[in-house]
Amino acid sequence: MTTAQTIQDVQDTPPRSNAMDRLTELEAKVNKLERQAEGPLDTWQKRGSFMALLIGIVLSGYSLFETFYAKPKDAALHDIEEFNHAVNEVANLRQGLIRTQLESKNPQLTMAMSSMTMPQILANIQYATALLPKLGDDVGVPQLIVLIGEAMNIYDWRSAELLVDRAIHSPKAIPTMRSEAYRYKARLNFMTGKAQEGRKAFEDSLNAIREEPGFGINGARAYIVSDWVISEFNLGDCSIGNERVTQFLRLLDDPQVQQMAKEGMRATLKAQLMQSSHCPMPSEL
Repeated sequence: MTTAQTIQDVQDTPPRSNAMDRLTELEAKVNKLERQAEGPLDTWQKRGSFMALLIGIVLSGYSLFETFYAKPKDAALHDIEEFNHAVNEVANLRQGLIRTQLESKNPQLTMAMSSMTMPQILANIQYATALLPKLGDDVGVPQLIVLIGEAMNIYDWRSAELLVDRAIHSPKAIPTMRSEAYRYKARLNFMTGKAQEGRKAFEDSLNAIREEPGFGINGARAYIVSDWVISEFNLGDCSIGNERVTQFLRLLDDPQVQQMAKEGMRATLKAQLMQSSHCPMPSEL
């Protein structure tokens, strides 16, 4: 073979494709085969995957709702029910004890009932007090006052102080209920030897209903002052006690206060002062 023929053969040979061109051709062939092989089942599978994803998102949202809203709300309702149940138990136990004292003429039976009832009252008071941090502003002041009175009756000062503080600072308390809370705070302070703080609380109790325009509201004010009189006489501060007696009678003179209420409060105050040996009976009564 001559040199001229060899050169001619090389010129007639077509150039080879590079590696990138071959890969591009192969990818095009694969895509074409996939499009040809795709049928209705593949389409439904894609749609099913999307639906599964959507359902997963919905279920995740529901789970978050249950975790952060529904379950805490159910727990809060359960705590409120438990609190109210404890309050009702305390009230029922006290009513049963009073009924026994009134109906039974056997002092041993009365003492036995009292020794059985007091621990139950104390247990319910402390359980209700332990629930307070969980209840927020949903606690009613009337329920708190029931617990306060019983805590004071059994000398549970710690629970009484917590309950009084909660009642006074309740944002939902109407003026008359706030006044009652302050009245119990005053009594509690006097019973624990804090007379000056007790006087301040009695003043706060009166101020809480100072602007109340209700008919016969001076009867409620007189009731507060009668407690103040008893507290002063029990501590032996007769001069301040007599000043409060004058205030009490002045409030009772209001013609809007019913006559039956006047006679009842006057008689009750006189009967309670007769039990005090620190001060003589005020002549005005």
